[in-house]
Amino acid sequence: MDLTMVIGMLVRSIVICNFMFTSSWLANTCPSMCNCFNGVQVFCSNNKITQIPADIPANVTDLMFLETFITSLKGESFASCNSLMKILLVSNNIHAIDEDTFQGLPHLTDLEISANPLDVIKPRTFNNLRELQKLIITHNSIRNIPCNLFENTTKLQLLALQGNNISEICPGLFSQLKNLRELNLASNEISKLPIDSFKHLRNLSILKLNDNNITQILPGSFDKLSNLTELSLDGNHLTRIFRYTFESLTSLKKLSVVKNSIKELNPCIFSTLNNLKWLAIESNQITTLPAGIFDGLQNLANLLLGGNQLQTIPKGIFLNLENLETLVLSYNQIRSLEYDAFEGLQSLTHIYLDNNQLEALHENIFKNTSNLLVISLHHNLLRVLPEGIYGHLPNLVSIVLHNNQWWCDCSFSHFLNWMKENRDVTQISEIMCEGPEHLRGKSITLLKNRDLKCPESQNPSFMVKEIALTNGTEENIIQSVCKSYLTSNGSLIIHCEVTVCSSINVNICRMDETSTTSFTKEGSQCEPTNLKFTITST
Repeated sequence: MDLTMVIGMLVRSIVICNFMFTSSWLANTCPSMCNCFNGVQVFCSNNKITQIPADIPANVTDLMFLETFITSLKGESFASCNSLMKILLVSNNIHAIDEDTFQGLPHLTDLEISANPLDVIKPRTFNNLRELQKLIITHNSIRNIPCNLFENTTKLQLLALQGNNISEICPGLFSQLKNLRELNLASNEISKLPIDSFKHLRNLSILKLNDNNITQILPGSFDKLSNLTELSLDGNHLTRIFRYTFESLTSLKKLSVVKNSIKELNPCIFSTLNNLKWLAIESNQITTLPAGIFDGLQNLANLLLGGNQLQTIPKGIFLNLENLETLVLSYNQIRSLEYDAFEGLQSLTHIYLDNNQLEALHENIFKNTSNLLVISLHHNLLRVLPEGIYGHLPNLVSIVLHNNQWWCDCSFSHFLNWMKENRDVTQISEIMCEGPEHLRGKSITLLKNRDLKCPESQNPSFMVKEIALTNGTEENIIQSVCKSYLTSNGSLIIHCEVTVCSSINVNICRMDETSTTSFTKEGSQCEPTNLKFTITST
């Protein structure tokens, strides 16, 4: 029994318990080993019950059997219950249903037969249920659905057949279900879909075909489903999707094709899906994204591309996704990203780049995505993040960085300081040094700047001249002893500790050129402050 089934049963149990606490029990008219509520609801759950009780009151509208030992349903099972509107038969031991079981139930609108060892449904079983709106026959052992099973249930709005062993669908099986809104055929053994399977379901909103054995979907299969809003094709054996497969699905909002074997996508395959908000193509074998593949998806909010074989992201591929909020690129083979890879994603709040092979990031990679809240970069090959990358992330809440190749030498100093200043964002306790050898495996939380062994600068063209400290209207000139380091990439790092009250002006001179920078801190209390400057030759 899968999780969906368990959750469904739990929900039903909660509803039943609610009846028990809020309704009166009519012991004088209730069948043995059952509970009755409001005079019209009967709930039976006892493994000693082996058949439908004969003394169910005639005015009962709701009948529920849960975990009994009923083995079959016969023509007389509900003979005296012509007021029934709802029957639930869940987790019993039903293995046979007579064709005339449900005759004489003109008001029945809701029928569920789930989690039973039932393997056969006879052709005329539902012939008299002309008012039926909801039919759930799930998690049984049914292998075949008779071609005329639904010919008289024309008012059906929900039909759920998931979790059986159905291997094929008759052409025209659903031809009379013009009012159907939701069809669930998931978790069966369907390998082929007749091209006209759904052509009469013009009001269908949700179609679930996931977890079957479908190898291809013929062009035209969805042509009449212009009102469809959700389509799930996950967990099948699709190797390709034809260009016009989704062309008529102009109302579609959610499309999921996860866990198939798709290797390439036609560049026009999504071009008509202007209302799409969720697109999941994870866990396939896609190696590249063709130019224009996402053109026309201006309303897309979630794009899931994880678990493929992408090695790079083509320039401008996301350019028209101005409303995209979540982008998943995890578990690919991406080695590098151009600085403008995410151009056009001004609404992006979550990006997942973990479990790739990224060795470096450009400092402007997130320049156009200033609304980012969450960045996932763990399990890559990153050695350091460029210093300029942080300035583009004013709204950052979380950046996940563990399991990379962090190289804790002098070039790592700015990154180390930034992480320590942003502990609430970086999850710093999980980050370890990969090298140099003397720091391998050392937690970043224990790392000091002196551990990075930055060489003191011997370059005489750089020196700290003076620091002017201003507090109110009084200005004091303080000579400060500052340390400077020359990194391996030629950048000069100057580190000073001074007492700052309200503001500080820093003058850095190179020969006859002077550069002045001012800082203002919050509060008026004087306190020691660490200042660090990086000067890079260009």
